[in-house]
Amino acid sequence: MMIKFSPYHLLSLTGASLPTGTITLIMAGILNTTQLPTNAQTPQLLSPPPNSTPSFNPPASGTRQGGVPQTSDLFRTYRLGPGDQIFVQVFRYPDLTFNGQINPEGKIIMPLIGSLSVQGLTLEQAQELIQVRLSQFIRDPIVTLALAAQRPVNIAITGEVGQPGFYVIPTNIQPRIASAIILAGGANPTADLRFVRIRRTLNDGTVLERNFDLFTPLQSGGELPSERLEDGDVIIIPKQDITTAPSYNPQIISQSNLASNRPISVTVAGEVGRPGFYPLPPQSVRVFDALQIAGGLTAASDLSSIKIRRTLSDGSVIEQTLDFLTPLTTGTLPPAFRLSEGDVIFIPKREISSAGDEISALIGRSTLASQTGIQVTVTGEIAKPGFYPLQANASRVSDVLLLAGGITQTADLRAVRVRRSLGEGRYSEETLDLFTPLQNSQPLPDLRLANGDAVIVPRLEPGTDAAYDRRLIARSTLAKPTINVRILSYPSGAAGTVSLPNGSSFADALNNIPLDRANLRSIALIRFDPEQGKAVSQDLDGKEALLGDPTQNPMLQDNDVIVVGRNLVARISYALNTFTQPFRDILGFLLFFESLSNSATNLFAPPGTNR
Repeated sequence: MMIKFSPYHLLSLTGASLPTGTITLIMAGILNTTQLPTNAQTPQLLSPPPNSTPSFNPPASGTRQGGVPQTSDLFRTYRLGPGDQIFVQVFRYPDLTFNGQINPEGKIIMPLIGSLSVQGLTLEQAQELIQVRLSQFIRDPIVTLALAAQRPVNIAITGEVGQPGFYVIPTNIQPRIASAIILAGGANPTADLRFVRIRRTLNDGTVLERNFDLFTPLQSGGELPSERLEDGDVIIIPKQDITTAPSYNPQIISQSNLASNRPISVTVAGEVGRPGFYPLPPQSVRVFDALQIAGGLTAASDLSSIKIRRTLSDGSVIEQTLDFLTPLTTGTLPPAFRLSEGDVIFIPKREISSAGDEISALIGRSTLASQTGIQVTVTGEIAKPGFYPLQANASRVSDVLLLAGGITQTADLRAVRVRRSLGEGRYSEETLDLFTPLQNSQPLPDLRLANGDAVIVPRLEPGTDAAYDRRLIARSTLAKPTINVRILSYPSGAAGTVSLPNGSSFADALNNIPLDRANLRSIALIRFDPEQGKAVSQDLDGKEALLGDPTQNPMLQDNDVIVVGRNLVARISYALNTFTQPFRDILGFLLFFESLSNSATNLFAPPGTNR
């Protein structure tokens, strides 16, 4: 009787002797013997000596001192783990074939040798280990091992990708670096693919890290790194340094299949139409695009020093200054700088300079010009001081003076000041001479205002108007177009206000008086003097004024009062002299004459009456 044993049954016989003459082992040459006679000596299994363990050493190639594999080799070779399906074939022994998954403990169970841990081994190392173990039972085993199906790979990817996070690479996708980047939404335009880092933790806790260059293959058309990713790998896609060499062209990334299609968020601050936070589509992540989306540049933007602030992966903040002014003036392309998530673009204000304000005009004509209105402050000798909004295409000093009602007749256009806040307590101020261009029939200074600018129109100081043609200023478009003059006429027995063109003279106002009944020799011109805080009176001869005497024909000012009639002049002079309180401003002066006009019955009564 012959008993056949499968190779698996021999597991229970390891290290034991067989009963003499009872069993004939027919193992298809496992023991490399022929059928033995019953009286033959029982063959001994090739078992190790008692209390000994077969040793296994990884291949010596690619190792450094101490037998530890080099980092580059550890990243180059695939290492087995739970979930991998392997196929093991032993030449001439089909019964020893293994085709299955590595269990959660990282082990396989093979015929003849039983449970065997292969976790963390390369395919070559696992193959050699199986061969060493089988050599305990059969002579010179020839083993081949292949990876039939790779386990799903769990990775983490962070940095400049569309969706950083944790990912499982399916078994139908090769677990390569490029596959992981695509799975995470692609690389952002500012990803620095020259220095992609893979961090791997070995079974013994050792952490390894290696850099991979994906940019050079994209640029040259070569093959991307083919290293396999493993469970627990961490992929770090760094952000470009703002000072990256010009040879690194990020457009190569945006045109590849590794590019992200997610928008990025940036902050645009400073001299743009609408400062704020903006999402940029991946096709438009240039500084130029961000400036346009933020409403364009104001006339006061400093294009020569646009600042980009970027926070790197390690938390450090770097800043780069870009010059957009030179390309705009020379007709060349602006810097092709691409923005990254979280970048801050700051456009500083340019100092005021009427001499070099052609920059503002150049910005206004460019595609980067803001169409958003601004708000400025006008104060001083202006008809209606206050805050005024200006359209983007009407932001010159002359525009805001007109919007504020024009200058008063006491304004000094030789020293109009424009003040601009530059931030951090710094100011820039420019003094404009608007009088000389008017006098010489030349264009006005084309100084364009920025949001927050202040225009200050000073008062004409006494004794400084010798060469200052006030009538010319009054008739210009910069002045208030009309003035109001109150006329109290005793011959007509009425008081009223007339509107005259700015620059009108005393003789012009006489057209509103019945000359045939008026005593033109005694007319008073009463005017509020803000320096003294009181009304001052001037006696004029209307007849001489009509005949062309310039000394009797002064230019009128807004809110002047003309009193016709000797008796009426005396009454008003008496009232002014008995008014003990000084006028605080022009309003008090006007209210005083308003009250007189309201008492017209008493004011124009004949002398000697009870009234």
